[in-house]
Amino acid sequence: MRNNTCCFFGHRTINETEELKLKLNEIIEKLIVDENVDTFLFGSKSRFDSLCLELVTELKEKYPHIKRVYVRAELRNL
Repeated sequence: MRNNTCCFFGHRTINETEELKLKLNEIIEKLIVDENVDTFLFGSKSRFDSLCLELVTELKEKYPHIKRVYVRAELRNL
């Protein structure tokens, strides 16, 4: 079975409604179940990224095989 990855990126500020949370949760769960998505990538620069991380973290209780990966936007100059 082939596994897939999903990457979230979005606006720094969002109009966070219950409807948005429910729809995102529905889409994320569908990705896990129907599309074999097992890895989710998140940034840290937006509320949308944070919301998606929260929802995936909740779904991880139901689907413990999924992975959450933090992706850093840029490397610091050394």
